[in-house]
Amino acid sequence: MRVWITRTQPGADRLAADLRRRGVDVLVAPVLVIEAIAVMPPPRFDTVVFLSEHAATLGAKKIGIEGSVVLAVGDRTAAVLAELGVQATVPLLHSSVGLLELPELTVVRGKRILLVAGLSGPDLLARELASRGAKVEEFSVYRRVALDRLLPEQCSQLSEVDMIAVSSGDGFENAARLWLLANGNANVPVLVPSERVALKGKTLGFPNVHDCAGADSDAVLRGLAGISGT
Repeated sequence: MRVWITRTQPGADRLAADLRRRGVDVLVAPVLVIEAIAVMPPPRFDTVVFLSEHAATLGAKKIGIEGSVVLAVGDRTAAVLAELGVQATVPLLHSSVGLLELPELTVVRGKRILLVAGLSGPDLLARELASRGAKVEEFSVYRRVALDRLLPEQCSQLSEVDMIAVSSGDGFENAARLWLLANGNANVPVLVPSERVALKGKTLGFPNVHDCAGADSDAVLRGLAGISGT
């Protein structure tokens, strides 16, 4: 079984290394690149939530977070923050749903919460926190730019792919386009990190979508095990 890893770098290489150590064959061919956005630093907030590794890398130094509660969506995001001297709390479930279950985001009426993410990022989280009475602001520090095409040697290997792993809705959209251009079957199993991205896959005409409840290697391996029945 060969898995096409479509996520951005450097996460793609890390995920590939983890899967290879577990005996999984992979094709590393990201379909998006990260482009930083020039932004003005926001005012101080009660709570700051970093929603990706890129958000931490590109946003932490621009934000005054002294005295704020800091949350990270996953372990890698927290590790990037730790390297910058910032300690963050991570939910057990590495997703927006997991974040919403944290005590720090349960009672938030009147609190000012900053969501640090990419452009067109945390709709679900922002809506739910606003419904709980928080004053939510989104701070977009990067955008995902879709690649027009893969490298020729990557294209030639798509015919050997048995499964696709995506980590965002934008990534799913461009991976689907490139897959169909290469005459790939839309019924290919696709591993996704959340219900939101799974719904995106259905709109793209990919019915065989599996929610791994996370984008890290453990989540992807759980998804692989669920499909193979092992």
